[in-house]
Amino acid sequence: MSYPANLLSLTRLRFFAALWVVFYHWRAPWDFDVDATTQLLAMGRFGVDLFFILSGFVLAHVYLRAREEGRFNFARFLVARFARIWPLHIAVILFLLLVWFVAAALEVPFEADRFAVADLPANILMIHAWGFAPDLSWNGPSWSISAEWFAYLTFPAYLMTALGLKHRPWLLLGIAAVLFFALDQLHLRLFSETLPMATERFGVIRIIPEFLIGIGLYRLGQAYVLPRPVARYAFIGVLAVYLLAAHFAWDDRVIALLGAPIIFLLAELDRHKGETRTGAMSYLGDISYSVYMIHVPFFMVGFNLLQDVLGVVDQTVSWPVLLMMLVVMIGVSAGTYEWIERPARTRLRAWGEALISRPRRP
Repeated sequence: MSYPANLLSLTRLRFFAALWVVFYHWRAPWDFDVDATTQLLAMGRFGVDLFFILSGFVLAHVYLRAREEGRFNFARFLVARFARIWPLHIAVILFLLLVWFVAAALEVPFEADRFAVADLPANILMIHAWGFAPDLSWNGPSWSISAEWFAYLTFPAYLMTALGLKHRPWLLLGIAAVLFFALDQLHLRLFSETLPMATERFGVIRIIPEFLIGIGLYRLGQAYVLPRPVARYAFIGVLAVYLLAAHFAWDDRVIALLGAPIIFLLAELDRHKGETRTGAMSYLGDISYSVYMIHVPFFMVGFNLLQDVLGVVDQTVSWPVLLMMLVVMIGVSAGTYEWIERPARTRLRAWGEALISRPRRP
């Protein structure tokens, strides 16, 4: 019993992971001290770990069989992935450049170090989280896109590992776990922080084992099928532990790794449901990349507009204002998805396909 072509639960999970990251960044000016009540929102940075593991799982689902059958084309893969992430990334940078020029022209105070011109080339090339731009600048959340791009560039190595251990999914997961803790110790020695704290400085090393965990989970799902009741109750149990871990702010590494069974069990439930119909939640999953990429610039501009221009807020925002901003931001994300992401992706893939298919001169 194989997985359905579309793993809709994982698509929906992307939206909740993105929303968790949004709350993590937006909670600071809230007039309610949520961190004094629960650490759940403060742990929203682990939405990125969900993305990394999920990415490995989904890409294995899409491309592993093609690689096994000799149909995998790395050039087409890179074009598809580049077209998926780069256009919106560049659009946000262009927007921030506009904000920079407008703020400078109007003599509005802003953090100039967040707009470091020296970091622009690395950001444009999506290598800024590889140690080339170690300070947080431009669109902060895009460090994870830089890490994703590294995983795409090294995807053939991941596929070779998955092929070599095709019938040993537990060994593959064990290697991924050892790699996770080895890189965790390296990050601890270099920066006195656990691996899940790796972001703009060397966030690239954070995705290396987590992407492999996702691929290992997919191989595990190919080897074993959980009965639907087992998958359902196991998911409820793991989700409860996951939320408790976030609420009480358990060890970073525990929370990061607890995302793995969440993804595996959701895929198992999709396997049994065989669901093909999409709906509002699936669409929110589709626009989750836009939500993730624009939420920091949106809040920066929106908060300053409400504070300095309209005088609606002072140093803090109430929950109705925060909710209003969230709704507007999701609407703007739908707009960027429809008017930037999708058309740019289609055009870039067409250009890339034409370039790849062009006959070579003898």
